Amino acid sequence: MSNTYQGVIIFYLPDKGYGYLRVPGTREEFYFRKENLLQPVQAGDMVRFLLKQQRLGYFADQIKLLNLV
Repeated sequence: MSNTYQGVIIFYLPDKGYGYLRVPGTREEFYFRKENLLQPVQAGDMVRFLLKQQRLGYFADQIKLLNLV
C-alpha cells in the first residue's frame, strides 16, 4: 500500500528522531522517524506523505512540506 495523503505534524522530537502526524478531519495518526522526512518539519506544519505498511502497522514516509502558495 502506497497512497499519498495530506496531514499536519502533531509533534516532532528531533533529538529522539521521531514524531506523529494527523490526517485533518479524522482521528488517524501516523508515526514517522527522522529518516522518513524529506525536509525539516516542526509541529503545526502541513505536509504531504506516503502511507506505508510494515509488520507492526502503518507509518508515514517521504514526508515533505505542503506548499500552500
